[in-house]
This record gives sequence, structure tokens and C-alpha cells, in this order.
Amino acid sequence: MSARNGEDVSKEAVCDFLRRCVIYADASINRKKNRDEDASEIQRWAAYRDFTAYALSEVERGELDDWFKSDGEEDRKRPSFLGESMGDDVKNIDANSLEHVERAAWLSTLIAPRPVLLLSTIGDNGVANLCPVSSVAVLSNTPPLIGLSLSQDRSGRPRDTLVNLKNGSTVSAMVLPGTWDAAQLVNETAEAYPAERSEWDGLSEALPSPNEYPPYHPLSAAVLECEIAELHPLPDAVATMVILKVNHILRPDEGTKRGMPPDAETWRPLLTQYGWDRLTSGPDGSAWSFEVRSYRD
Repeated sequence: MSARNGEDVSKEAVCDFLRRCVIYADASINRKKNRDEDASEIQRWAAYRDFTAYALSEVERGELDDWFKSDGEEDRKRPSFLGESMGDDVKNIDANSLEHVERAAWLSTLIAPRPVLLLSTIGDNGVANLCPVSSVAVLSNTPPLIGLSLSQDRSGRPRDTLVNLKNGSTVSAMVLPGTWDAAQLVNETAEAYPAERSEWDGLSEALPSPNEYPPYHPLSAAVLECEIAELHPLPDAVATMVILKVNHILRPDEGTKRGMPPDAETWRPLLTQYGWDRLTSGPDGSAWSFEVRSYRD
């Protein structure tokens, strides 16, 4: 009997994987129904189940056979930019005339990808706080300074993280891996809670810092332990620019060469934000995406 070619084997493996996903989704939906969980969450699982089942049917019918004829190398080399390069004929947009939502959509789409960090601070009431941010940049290597912007919630209340920093809290800035679980973690911590309630409630147990900084989540790819250096209110804005000095770097004791910083060969892509609410795995954002909705629901 001749061995099957690689195309047949890979197609069979994909079909088997998708079947398992459908079975898992069905079981999850039944469990959630039995526990009387939120109907919107069940609907999301049902949509995932239906989409996966349809994808399985397409593969089984042979409609996607062309996808199995190569290892995808040529597709990976293809430019991902879907617009048109600019020449002399341009559309001139007055950014100041746009509504906030439209202006934010333009800026968040064009300044991308942006790394997503999860900030851990402690309030003066002892409540541990978590806050995801994507307005992060390295400002200086010596001294090690990073900058980010902290604003207010829809009711006009300043972010608890900003209040905690002003009150003297240090911060553990968690770098997140480019995984679906990390995106869900951001979604779970993006909702605005009262100052007396901790975003850690219902999450995995927090890990203590070896340097007596705020705790960090075990899902972290690395942690930057920082102290506040300066605060700068931004002109004509409700946001404040926060400059943090990095004092310690926590990283797993693996995945780097000779103790050097990670590179593309040793670490998988980290979590990034494309657009306003879409989280994905860097650098090109084409593998999967997760829409953060918790703060809007």
C-alpha cells in the first residue's frame, strides 16, 4: 500500500481538529445551559460552534483543497497591506473636525500594532487593581523609562491605576503573550469597577513579586516592575501621560539565549492591539483576533 501524500494527511488532521472543536463547543454550551450562565456568553459559544462546523464542512467537501497544496510560505511572504499607496491624489481630513469616535478609530488603526500591557497597582485602601493599556512606548533606555497614557472612564472618574500611582503605589506592568487566553484576560479586566472592588476577583491566583511590588498574573510573558517618575497632564485632554522607571524585569527562566533578551527565534509573538478594540498576536495581526467588549456591555 502506498503512503498517503502530505496534502491528504494534513487535510485529515485539520478535519479531525475541527471535529474535536465542535464536540468541545457542544459540551461547553450544554454545561453553560445547565449552570444557567449568561445567555450572551452561550450565544457566543453557539456562534463559534456553528462557524467551526461550517468550516469543517467546507474542508470535507474539498472546497478548500487549494489551501493544502503548499505550506503557506508564499502567502506569508505576500504583503498584508490591503489599501493603496498614496500618490498626488489624496483625501485631506481635518482631524480636529472629526467626532471623538471617528478620530479614535483613525488613530488606533494607523498607529498599530501597539503592545498591550496589564498594569497591577495597589490602592491606598489595600485593594489590588488591574488595568490593561495599549498606549505604551519606550522613552529611554538609560535610564529605563516607559511612557503610557491613563484617562478616565465614561462617567468621568479617573482610572484607579492613575489614582493609585498618585498615592504612591508602584506598578507591575505585565507583558502578555499573543494568545487567546491573554486576550480574554484583557477583556475581563477592561471593565470599570468601583474602587473598592478588585479586578483580581474570579481570576487565577495572583503571584507575589520577589521585590515587594504589586502581584502579577501567572499568564504573563514578562513583568516590568516600575515606579512613577513623572506625571504630565496632556494639553486639552482628560488623559495624563505617565512616565515610569523600570527597576526590575521578571522573565521565565527559559526561552532566551545565554540570558539575553528574547528574539523572534525564541519567543512567540506578544499580544498587540490593532484598531480600537481588536486584540491579536503580533506582528501582522492575521492569525486570529479577539474583540474587547466588556467595558461597553
